Amino acid sequence: MSNFPYRRALLATAILGAMVGCESKVYQPVQAGPDTSVAVVQPNASWTLIWNDEFSGDTIDKNKWDHEVNCYGGGNAERQCYTKRPVNSFVEDGKLHIVARNYQFTGPSDPEGKSRHKATLPYTSARLRTMNKGDWQYGRFEVRAKLPFGQGTWPAIWMLPTDYVYGGWAASGEIDIVEAVNLKTPTDELGAEAGKEEGRIHGTLHYGREWPDNVSTAAEYELPGHINPADGFHTYSIEWEKDEMRWYVDDVHYGTQRSDGWYSQYKEGGKWVTGESDAPFNQRFHMILNLALGGSWASNANEGGIDDAIFPQTMEVDFVRVYECSKDPASGKGCATVSEDAQFVAGTAAPEIIIPGPDYARGPLFTLYDDKLDKHLRSKEYDPQFKIYTETKEVAGRGNVLGIKKTGEIGNFYFESPEVNMTDWMNGGDIVFDMMIEEAAPNVGVMVRVDSGWPASSDIDVELPPIGQWKEVRINVAELINNGNRFAPGAKANIGGLKNIFVIEPTGPMVLNIDNVRYEK
Repeated sequence: MSNFPYRRALLATAILGAMVGCESKVYQPVQAGPDTSVAVVQPNASWTLIWNDEFSGDTIDKNKWDHEVNCYGGGNAERQCYTKRPVNSFVEDGKLHIVARNYQFTGPSDPEGKSRHKATLPYTSARLRTMNKGDWQYGRFEVRAKLPFGQGTWPAIWMLPTDYVYGGWAASGEIDIVEAVNLKTPTDELGAEAGKEEGRIHGTLHYGREWPDNVSTAAEYELPGHINPADGFHTYSIEWEKDEMRWYVDDVHYGTQRSDGWYSQYKEGGKWVTGESDAPFNQRFHMILNLALGGSWASNANEGGIDDAIFPQTMEVDFVRVYECSKDPASGKGCATVSEDAQFVAGTAAPEIIIPGPDYARGPLFTLYDDKLDKHLRSKEYDPQFKIYTETKEVAGRGNVLGIKKTGEIGNFYFESPEVNMTDWMNGGDIVFDMMIEEAAPNVGVMVRVDSGWPASSDIDVELPPIGQWKEVRINVAELINNGNRFAPGAKANIGGLKNIFVIEPTGPMVLNIDNVRYEK
């Protein structure tokens, strides 16, 4: 889809929330805790200011910012229309105000606002970008802002590629300087004490292949002394140099990721290749400031949905400043501001590009997992709520099995394959696996699916074994394919071009194990 470059961090809609996965991730929390003596590191003096907006006038500077005008929903089923009206964005008292309001609006349904097709959404807000007015490769980026609060709010200060050299989102990358959801609501952080308010911020990179084969890795941080980002202004920064990204809040360096933990893979001459050097983060990017409402992340976290009692909500921006490393502008190196206390985010290295042979996925037996995963496959999760946990564990008499724990309502676990024609399995073929459920919430079931890219997906329910007992599950491939997609009537998987060849999805909270996953005739 041509709209993929405009998709935000976590991809789902009310329908897509049940679809096969968008991304695999490594999620590493970093908390400063109540101790206010965190290590502040002053920026290197060799950073030279090259672009800024102090919002000192009385209008938004059109030489620096464009408004995006649409009711597209950001690719995440967000519930706002972005407008350029003064009620949604204006400069006052030396600050940019991006204001979300709870009244219905109708506008273009495409991200660039050019479509004749219209959409109507219940809220309005604003999204500003510097594309082709401020585009940079490497540097230090600082934004001082006060974030909004309340259930359903999703403020973001981030960057997208201007040229998409490596293809659509997220093969050409995305840099999230800071984003947060539902600040000051009861936190859903695992292990948090009762009554704790949501106060986490997130710095994230998105990369890999085009959606849905993208990857993201993130650092999570809490301000010292349990200060909430919605209670005042804080300076959110990133230093981006060749081969390294570093995240900061108020000059506290809290996260670092390096290029051996990110990658870009794309097709060149019909063949998959891995981008050289620090791709995709070696091209020019532009800045985006926006306040979204609801969508795949905010609506599915904390108390759920959007609280109409919170409006209007405002993200205030005091300044945006961009610096160049005067020591080596071409690479951004030599100006690093580093703390030994910062969390290192390992990221995800580029997977080996394996070209299957002519016998790949042929019968009478095609084993996906038996103590280990077939070398052609990758195991991944679709996890917009950060509530799916997987592990390989040893079980007596079985060897290694896959353990899957789901604590939310949305998400699944799956095996991704190079696209493969599995038509032969329509004649007497079965998907077979062993399953044992350790615990499950009431009325939670399990569905199995295969897909060739949403909405070309087929799914079927499976009969559950008694708690604590292993059971062999057998699903006829033809029956599964012909069953179609319950979330998109009329759609079904293309057996001639499957990509995700085994997906297992508990419909709610559950802990289960699977083993001996195979296609069999």
